[in-house]
Amino acid sequence: MDVVAVDVQVVDRDGSPISTLGRDDFEVTIDGRQRRIVSAAFMTNAQTAPHGVTPLTADAAAGRPVILAVDVASFDAAENVRVMQAARGFVGQLPPSVEVGVVTLAPQGPGLDPTLDRARVRRTLDAVVGQQQQMNGQFNLSSSEIIDIIAESGRQGTVTAMTAQNAAAAATARGAPVPIATDTVLQRVQARECQRSGDLACGEAIMHEARMLAQHLEARAEESLNGIKALLGALRRYPGRKTVVVLSGGIAISDRPGGRIDMGNQAKILGEQAAHANTTIYAVYVDTGFSQAYAAQSRRMRNAVSLERERTLAGKMLDEFAGASGGTMFQDLVGAGDTPLARILRETSAYYLLGVEPASSDRDGRARRLRVKASVRGATVRSRQWVVMRTPAK
Repeated sequence: MDVVAVDVQVVDRDGSPISTLGRDDFEVTIDGRQRRIVSAAFMTNAQTAPHGVTPLTADAAAGRPVILAVDVASFDAAENVRVMQAARGFVGQLPPSVEVGVVTLAPQGPGLDPTLDRARVRRTLDAVVGQQQQMNGQFNLSSSEIIDIIAESGRQGTVTAMTAQNAAAAATARGAPVPIATDTVLQRVQARECQRSGDLACGEAIMHEARMLAQHLEARAEESLNGIKALLGALRRYPGRKTVVVLSGGIAISDRPGGRIDMGNQAKILGEQAAHANTTIYAVYVDTGFSQAYAAQSRRMRNAVSLERERTLAGKMLDEFAGASGGTMFQDLVGAGDTPLARILRETSAYYLLGVEPASSDRDGRARRLRVKASVRGATVRSRQWVVMRTPAK
């Protein structure tokens, strides 16, 4: 029978796999059209497909490889040491039959193809060095302020800000009290950072610095995303299903349409590329304070709302591309990734292998939208969002 393998993780609130489901508990659609489920088998990690689902064994090889992808540009040297220690602990708990690879999401850095040699994996992780480049500007701008200032400058914000600055300059010229305006983010930063409220030159300098730092953040995001693209391209050569675990201190991107640090539809593209590579991505966001690097020496502490937005901006892209691949992102706001990595170990320790009967039109080598539902309350269902089925060989 012509079937395609669809692996699905169904876990409880603690991330422990639920093992009691059968074929009739699942529903699978491809491009919105329901497809018949031929079989459903509960698989543990490092277990081959049982008798009766042999057509799926190519996608159910024992001990699917795990690749640790380290976003070195998001960690400084000290943070990197802690994260690599957590990574070594994670590798030490994987079944011995699972191959492990290491890559760095940077043009230069150590790497290792998937191998069972744990000693080589540990040596490679020991050679990974943090490469974070902090740019502490004159005005202590946070990533959210950079995004907001530039977004406002593209609309009416600049007019409003400059009007307020001109009014302040006119008031100063005639000896009148300077009005304090805080309608825009630029004005609020001026009130915090400039010696004189309404200082036109200071406002222009803030705008210049925001643009410069936005270029830095965009280049930083593009470097990491290009590293993931290159990894997925390389993984297309490896047969069977793979798991990538991205370790990152955050990739700040815009949460405002039309603003800088805008990566467009990169998350969707990465999800499709993951489908072609037959790979699921988990992302571990270790909150190292990268998203606040420009505010570290600020003369005013950020409030709780501002800090939460900084974290959201730094984790947004990680969450989106991991979810598009069928995985997810976990945050660690106090540790070095130990807790999320332990959760990933639990979640990936077992999965359901569904045998799904595709339509003949599905097999054209294109990435098609996949949806899997499971009829169980309180559970989390994870599966890839895209599936690629090759045209059968004649």
